[in-house]
Amino acid sequence: MNLTDLTSAEICALDRDSTVVVVPLGSIEQHGPHLPVATKCFLSEAVAFAAAARLRNDQLECLITPTVPFMPCQSSCGFPSSFAIGARTYSDALYEIGSSFSRDGFKHLYFVNLSVSPDAVKAVSVAVEDLNTLKEFRAFDPMPLWNFAPNEALESYMRNLGIDPANEIHGDIKETSAIMHLDPELLSEDVLKGLKPCLVNTTWEVLKGNFSFQEMGSNTGYLGSPALADPELGRVYIAEAAFALAESVNFTLAGNDLPELPLQIRMLLKMVDLDEM
Repeated sequence: MNLTDLTSAEICALDRDSTVVVVPLGSIEQHGPHLPVATKCFLSEAVAFAAAARLRNDQLECLITPTVPFMPCQSSCGFPSSFAIGARTYSDALYEIGSSFSRDGFKHLYFVNLSVSPDAVKAVSVAVEDLNTLKEFRAFDPMPLWNFAPNEALESYMRNLGIDPANEIHGDIKETSAIMHLDPELLSEDVLKGLKPCLVNTTWEVLKGNFSFQEMGSNTGYLGSPALADPELGRVYIAEAAFALAESVNFTLAGNDLPELPLQIRMLLKMVDLDEM
C-alpha cells in the first residue's frame, strides 16, 4: 500500500499487528555519467514494493511511505551533483519520521537503505537505535546486511560474464542493470556504451584511508563495469533484494534480532562521527 494514496480513515483502519511501515531511503548523488542522480531512490522504492508483494502472500501488509531523499553520500565527495543532508540531521529526521508512526500506533518499521557510503549506513543505524528505545516499537535497517554479504544468484550471473563481483560497487553493472530493467529511458545509453571498467580493491583502499570513490581512483564517479549491464541481471537484483527484505521482515516479526554486520564494516562505522559529516 502506498501511504500517500490512502485517506486518514483508511490508515486508521489498518491492523497494526499485520501492517508494517516501510520507508525507502535514497541519495541524490552522482552515479557516473550514465545514471540519474536519484538512482538509489528508484531502486529502494522498487525493492520496497516488490517485497510488499511477497509479504502479502504471508498475510502481511506493507504501508510504504514516500522515499526520503538527500541521504548522506560522503563516498561521492569531490564529484559534482551530489546533494546531501548532514548525517546527524538525516539521522534525526529518520527518528522523527519513525516516532510519528509510533504515535499513530504502528509497531514495526523497516528502512530500505541500499547505500554503501559509511556515513549513510551510520546515520540510519543511529536512528534505528534511537527508535528502538520507544515503547512497543521496533525499527530495523536490514538491507546493509544484504549489500555487504555475498549473493549467490547475483555473483553467479556476474562471474558468467567474467566479472569479479567484489569490483562492482557504485553506478556499477548491478545498479545500471536494475535501472535498465525498471525504465531504460532513465539511462544515458550513448554514454554507457563507451564506459570502460573502473576496477579497484575497495578493501585495500579503505585500509589506506581512502573512503571516497574519487580517492579510490574513480575519475567519472562509478566503480565497476556498467557497460556490461543487461536488464535480466537488473530483474535478478530487484528480486533478490526484495526477497532479502521480505525474509528480514518475517524473521524479525517472529521476535528475532537481525544478525550483526560483518566485523570490518562495524569497525569502519565506529570511525564515523555523524557530527563531522
